[in-house]
Amino acid sequence: MISAVSISSGGMAAATQRFTQAAEGVATIGTSLPAAAQVDLSTTALQLIQAKTDVSLNAAMMRSSLDMEKRVLDILA
Repeated sequence: MISAVSISSGGMAAATQRFTQAAEGVATIGTSLPAAAQVDLSTTALQLIQAKTDVSLNAAMMRSSLDMEKRVLDILA
């Protein structure tokens, strides 16, 4: 059970890092102001959405794992 918590925690950390990198990419594009024809935010937007989804999924996994641990402790008590 503890490995599930550490795995989901690591997954959230990795997703947060990917989200930060994508957000930095958006900020860089916003400060350099290239020509409109050269700006393609679709990949960056996709990375932001994926990172958000990864955090949500890992948080759900962590909640489920912690809930299961509580139930096991309740059974044993």
